[in-house]
Amino acid sequence: MSSSIPSSQLTKTKHLLQISRGIIFDFDGLLADSEPYHYLAYNEVFQRYGHSLNKDEYWVEWTSKGKGIAGEIDRHKLHLNVDPIKLREQKFELYSRYCQNGDIRLYPESLEIIKLLKTIYPIAIASGSWKHDISAILKNAEVENIFDVILGKESAKKEKPHPDIFLNAAKALQHDPSQCIVIEDALKGLSASKAAGMSCIIIRNRLNQNIDFSEADLIFSSLSDFLTTIKLCSNLR
Repeated sequence: MSSSIPSSQLTKTKHLLQISRGIIFDFDGLLADSEPYHYLAYNEVFQRYGHSLNKDEYWVEWTSKGKGIAGEIDRHKLHLNVDPIKLREQKFELYSRYCQNGDIRLYPESLEIIKLLKTIYPIAIASGSWKHDISAILKNAEVENIFDVILGKESAKKEKPHPDIFLNAAKALQHDPSQCIVIEDALKGLSASKAAGMSCIIIRNRLNQNIDFSEADLIFSSLSDFLTTIKLCSNLR
């Protein structure tokens, strides 16, 4: 057994995997190193109207809490001469270019994790990004067909922290929500998973170190630690 993985962490991980029938992944910041590009796109759009985003604040308020454009406008009492819907549309266009041109890469560990878990479980992506952007990133990594289900922004009426997209993913995987594990890196995703009645594993990264994830079933310090642990969890079924 690896000394870097506590025995209690290994035992709990193995138990969760044994009682589960489907795995649902977040995408941005978890599997793909895409969050910096979301920031770049939003910042470029806001700068067109005289405001710059604070990068450290963005990681917390936008990425993890999901406060978005409305939160930025409220926090800074902005009076922008533009409809927030138009801001989003401009951002989507800029971000899609990063997805299409190959700038956004999957984390190497994420590919190993996906391939390992796919040998045992049906796997899904449930993300706040558009499906065509997710698909472009997967295609550039030459794994466009590896997921059984890909659900993007258009697949749910309400975004995280509402549970809709996770419930839709469980339905698409043909399993009860209680039989699915969500793997996330954001507070809004953790809240959504709990509202859906699902177990949730949180993966920490350089952007979410100061977020309180105490409601998570398990917390890993990195993708590498999670990968090491599931490799140790042999004979899952």
